[in-house]
Amino acid sequence: DDPDDDELLSKRAQVYFNMFRFNEALNDIKAAIAVKSSDPEYFILLAQINFSSGNYFDAIKASEKAESLGSNNPELSIIQARVYWETGDTTRSMLYLRKAEQLIPYHSSISLLKGKLSAFKKDTLQAITYFLSSVKNDRKNMDAYRDLIKIYLNRAKDDSALYFIIQAKEVDPRQPDLYYAEARIYQKKELKQSALLSYFNCLRQDSVYAPALYQLGQIYFREGNPMESYKYYKKYITLNDENKEVYLNLIIILNGQNNQQATIPYYERLIQLDSMNTGLKYALQKLYKQYAIVDQQNANLAAEAILNDTTRRRRRVVPVIRDSTIADTVR
Repeated sequence: DDPDDDELLSKRAQVYFNMFRFNEALNDIKAAIAVKSSDPEYFILLAQINFSSGNYFDAIKASEKAESLGSNNPELSIIQARVYWETGDTTRSMLYLRKAEQLIPYHSSISLLKGKLSAFKKDTLQAITYFLSSVKNDRKNMDAYRDLIKIYLNRAKDDSALYFIIQAKEVDPRQPDLYYAEARIYQKKELKQSALLSYFNCLRQDSVYAPALYQLGQIYFREGNPMESYKYYKKYITLNDENKEVYLNLIIILNGQNNQQATIPYYERLIQLDSMNTGLKYALQKLYKQYAIVDQQNANLAAEAILNDTTRRRRRVVPVIRDSTIADTVR
């Protein structure tokens, strides 16, 4: 744990990176660079960590620094090809891809990028071949798994998608999108308990994964479990406040518990989203009149007070409005 041993720090950063523990890896490689800023290999690892964390522009800066230090490591060309692809610079991406392919033609990331290019050109079968090759060459290449899952989901090949979801979870079981995709497949197969378990596992990995919160709210709403539905809807609207269906469902839940005053904030938000809806305006004005509310801020405070009392009241079964509207995508 010597803070001045850059080699030790870089080795530990590599170990963390291989374990998908990107925050610890980033801390260690930055510490190594602080001790020794002339080693291009450190900047290559920094670029790889930033890329895997979604910090693409930081990855570009680190790769440019490694290049300026004279690195001839083909891993540098690969990370440059990948990051320029993700940032939309396909010309540079293809330039570095060709450079890397000359040095290490069978590298997993080369097959991955060729697969992405084939998918971009709508050549799905060729894309699948490249993605499978990528996984074969590097079992830990999560991007290749994700691309395979997307292809099979889009082609309604749910069993094939599920196979690669399971494979990817074995590599890294901490990815919420894998559990979400798994849950959506189970829902289509009407395997309710399996779907619920996958949604719960998704939220264990990321407690604010909005699509899972929405789907759980929908499931419990349709089943007539209003307070479970309310719990997930309430958290969901803090992440996405533009879903009109959820606000309508929240109003139904609260009306079912005879808590009309608590519906006021939701009517107000619905009117913001649908300003031409005279029915919503009429309903809101009727509530204002019923509760003698003039000040909107006081209305919200009063509604929240009643809302907090909701969980202590008897539950009523609520009717179904309609099915989910969120697209079934894997991020």
